[in-house]
Amino acid sequence: MKIKSLLLLLSFLFYLTNASGQTVRHTYRFYKDFAVAKPECGPDLIPSKALGICPIGASPGSFEQDVLPCGVRRDVYHNKLNWGFMYPNSEGAITDTYTIQMYIKVTDWGETWARIIDFSNGALDQGIYFKDNNGSTDRCLDFYPYGRAGACPFFNTSTYYLLTFTRNGQTGIMNVYVDNVLFATYNDSEGRYVGKAGTPIYIFRDDSSVACESGEANFAYLSFTNQYYGQKEVEKAFSEVCFVANINSYADFSISPNPSCGFPKDIDIKYTGSIPLPGTGYKFEWVFDGGKIVSGSGVGPYVVNWDTGGTKNVTLTVTGIGCDNPLTNRKQATISNLNLATAVESGSCETGKDGTLTLTATDGLPPYQYSIDSVNYQTDNIFKVPAASYKVYVKDGNNCTVGKPVNVVFNSDIVVNTIADTTICEGQTVGLNATGNAQNFLWSPQAGLNDATVKDPAATPEASTQYIVTAVRGFCSQSDTVNIDVAPKIEVMVTPDAVVEANVPYQLAASSPQVPDMRDAMFIWSPAIGLNNPASPSPIATLQSDQSYTVEITSGMGCKGTGNVNLSVKRHESINVPSAFTPDGDGKNDILVPLINEIVSISYFKIFNRWGQVVFFTDQLNSGWDGWFQNKNPITGIYVWEIEGKSQKGTTIRKKGSVALIK
Repeated sequence: MKIKSLLLLLSFLFYLTNASGQTVRHTYRFYKDFAVAKPECGPDLIPSKALGICPIGASPGSFEQDVLPCGVRRDVYHNKLNWGFMYPNSEGAITDTYTIQMYIKVTDWGETWARIIDFSNGALDQGIYFKDNNGSTDRCLDFYPYGRAGACPFFNTSTYYLLTFTRNGQTGIMNVYVDNVLFATYNDSEGRYVGKAGTPIYIFRDDSSVACESGEANFAYLSFTNQYYGQKEVEKAFSEVCFVANINSYADFSISPNPSCGFPKDIDIKYTGSIPLPGTGYKFEWVFDGGKIVSGSGVGPYVVNWDTGGTKNVTLTVTGIGCDNPLTNRKQATISNLNLATAVESGSCETGKDGTLTLTATDGLPPYQYSIDSVNYQTDNIFKVPAASYKVYVKDGNNCTVGKPVNVVFNSDIVVNTIADTTICEGQTVGLNATGNAQNFLWSPQAGLNDATVKDPAATPEASTQYIVTAVRGFCSQSDTVNIDVAPKIEVMVTPDAVVEANVPYQLAASSPQVPDMRDAMFIWSPAIGLNNPASPSPIATLQSDQSYTVEITSGMGCKGTGNVNLSVKRHESINVPSAFTPDGDGKNDILVPLINEIVSISYFKIFNRWGQVVFFTDQLNSGWDGWFQNKNPITGIYVWEIEGKSQKGTTIRKKGSVALIK
């Protein structure tokens, strides 16, 4: 009933949606998947095998490289014979007014007929087919059962065609376009080629009426919409087919001017994607990489400026309202295209002679000015400077400025090396051993080091750190770096404490957000009591009594973490008596004692021999019979017992049974 109500609700919502004239469009580009193009809210395509008994391979198809007519080499989807697609049509894109477009190259026509579209959910043989013509290698278009339409034969196996099937629900006329040419017109006044919301539409999959009428094709593009296309829309689709089939333009936008020289300057950013303005049904989220929004909101347009030059990432994320299928597009805005090249002539360690800096501007607007302090500029591009680290600048005729760091050093034979980049676990220590011919060493930063002035300090950083060791000899110095990455502490998430049934398998599980792939980690559960596999991340525990477990997770880098779980066994009120005991004095199973759970008292526990004599009686908990009767040794045989007890809940439990005395 719930499912039926849900279907009625969905149908009602669909009616309201289409009654309001909202466009439904679902696009597929077959880039390694069958998912609807982002940010559209729609179903995925589902590979579907032909009905009936047909020769079918194990795989429905494969993604293969092909070159489209516009020269683009890309992955397309190649369906195998007797395999096609199921489009769920859950939103009712295909009803009486619709357009289906596919950009395909047929590679195998099959036998005689090859189903293109099936509107009948596999129930009827009527549909749109490719049909042979007296054994020709090319094919015709056939509206079965009404016959061929358009030029015949026409279609070959070496050409990509943009096929457009568009139906006008008001007139019942279906037009078929091949590329941008009206190929055939069919009067579908009887409504044979219409869809229904919730009834799947099948592409290249045959029905069960006359089975195995299938072909193979390379699919580069497929779309479904509830809109009718005229010649103008088809012309536009064909003129842009290379772009539309390969590029998802839903999140496209323009940046002008780009590049922009100087900052801050206003930059115009405008949405140019394929969603009609004002973008109803979609959410537009912009990120301007630190830029200041001067004006604009929602879909835009925007005016933005930046306080610094360089390359800025402008990001647009478009999300269809009603689903989480976002499409993100990122473009770069170049605020300045000015560049700066530097040439350095080293100074002398022995004499202290200055070094020479030569700065050369490129890609800017002359005249150029140069500076080594960003304050004092000169037209001369050569500077005599002592050994040091500098940031040098060039400014062009557009007042664009570019700065670059540069080191002026002495010629030196100092050699210094330290260890390779290393990863440690949080809290671990690593030795930073330096080798070289210097007199003194200095490490920075000092955080995490036991001594920053020795050659081989011990490092225990709290976070990932790049350490720089500077070796000094005389007037000269040389540096080397090492990155110490600190792997985060292994946090262990384990099954919560629980009350479990006795002797009933209970699933345990442990994981860590620091170990996304559990195959890279080692798990040890302890103790191993009751576990089927203590080395598994998810063992099964079968217990008779309460048990606490500790699990230790060791990551692939050797970092460890532990977690704990406590399992309490639920006890049900019960009285049971063993079926046999062996009072032979070996200390094992010598006494027949009732097995009780949640029992507070015993009214009686009586045992009878085969003559009805009471050979044992007790009203005490945990008291039992040792097999002796009237001071005589136990006699092998079958004995009858009766017992009555009271549970913690006040329930009286009575039981009878027999027990075998075995010597």
